[in-house]
Amino acid sequence: MRLEQEDKEAIINIVAARYFSCQDWIWINLKNDIEKIYSAYEELNQQYIEYPYMSRDWYVANSVTKNIHMCSTWDELKNFVDFLKAYGNQFNFLVKAEKKSLCITTENDQISPDYKIAISEARKMGYNVFVFTARVPERIDFDLSYISGGI
Repeated sequence: MRLEQEDKEAIINIVAARYFSCQDWIWINLKNDIEKIYSAYEELNQQYIEYPYMSRDWYVANSVTKNIHMCSTWDELKNFVDFLKAYGNQFNFLVKAEKKSLCITTENDQISPDYKIAISEARKMGYNVFVFTARVPERIDFDLSYISGGI
């Protein structure tokens, strides 16, 4: 069976996620969870507006969502959300090993100009950038066994 491009991309993301987990890195899939980061940002801002006697940094550092956005200060979170709004669609994962990093997954080593711009901007913000390359075959073999005896 010939694999479609979206199937290949899903396989590469599964392999990347497995690799990050095996390394005991904290990670989130930005393609699936970027809205969670935006929601966390809005909720933390709303908490501060309702209860301004605590600093925004306190709300960020003590939030239950800090494993989603991986930020420890309000300015860091605000800058990260602004960055994601501009370039988030270019990255597949947010990863925290020793340092917060962004990851692009691909099946070849070719990086488009749009990705190069996003990588450059990420590096200006102080983020490491990984390019996770995995080779997926064009076709996958399978067997389908028929076992009769149903009603």
